[in-house]
Amino acid sequence: MVPLPSNIIDSHVHFWHPDKILIPWQKGSIFESKPMDGMAYSQDVKRVRVQTAVYVETDVDPVHSLVEADWIARYAETLNNQIEAATAKGTETGVAFGGIGAIVAYAPVHQGKHVVAYLDLLTRLVGRRRLRGVRHLIQDPLLDPDRVRCPDFIDGVRSLASFGLSFDLNINCNHSPQQFPPIITLVQKCPDVRFVLDHMAKPPCDSKPGQDRFEFWRSQMLLLGKQPNVVCKVSGLVTETQTESWTVEQLGPFVETAKEAFGVDRILFGGDWPVCNMAVKWQTWIELLSIIIQDWPDQDKHKLFVTNAAKTYQLSSCKTVD
Repeated sequence: MVPLPSNIIDSHVHFWHPDKILIPWQKGSIFESKPMDGMAYSQDVKRVRVQTAVYVETDVDPVHSLVEADWIARYAETLNNQIEAATAKGTETGVAFGGIGAIVAYAPVHQGKHVVAYLDLLTRLVGRRRLRGVRHLIQDPLLDPDRVRCPDFIDGVRSLASFGLSFDLNINCNHSPQQFPPIITLVQKCPDVRFVLDHMAKPPCDSKPGQDRFEFWRSQMLLLGKQPNVVCKVSGLVTETQTESWTVEQLGPFVETAKEAFGVDRILFGGDWPVCNMAVKWQTWIELLSIIIQDWPDQDKHKLFVTNAAKTYQLSSCKTVD
């Protein structure tokens, strides 16, 4: 059995309380009416010491986007204070991780420079201490993939720089490979913005090296990796395959491609909890990944699991478990 990492930062988690926020996509899913929060997360990660986690917006109804931001800011404050108080007293909280260190909220960047007023309000709601980035989903196959090249979209993303916020890129190369080239253009036109590629662009995990689908994804990853203002989350692979058995041989080439494209200083671990549960448990994902990277130098493993996430989301000033 390959040893699991002794300490990690999880750069991609989702929490929600359905009675507080409207999340349309959950209707009819395994998550419908089911709270998924720090207590539930703790049960799935208790075998690994999660130093801190980065909350990423959950694709709520757009009208509820600021409701979500307000809710998670207040929830994070309460949760983190409970953990801090219990740690100081040496008592148990039932929470097996170090709390929420950063928040990536939704922002309507497609509205161009008008997003500035939204970002100002968002910053006041969440607080500069914890708001580290924003996300605006690009993966919808029904929408024009070239919309991210529109002047308004580019201006909206450029506005993030003055707030010190990163932009999480979320596309689906598995089902909509045409989404990949436009985001490279977007990144090139926004050199002052830090970009984070979610889930390795959701690659075609049922394909293999040498096959057209794999090689297209790989070529785009290599092109995007040449942009110095982009980092890549090693996450989301287990939900991008049609099989029910996930193997090192199957997923390994995708992880190695991410390392090749971005280098060991620009890749970071993400658990994608609880969405990963639609395929496998969080624990299974980290076990698979640990086997894939078992021959990496220890310093490279530490960069993947801790250092790069801390740098990307400016976590050095956040309170974490010792």
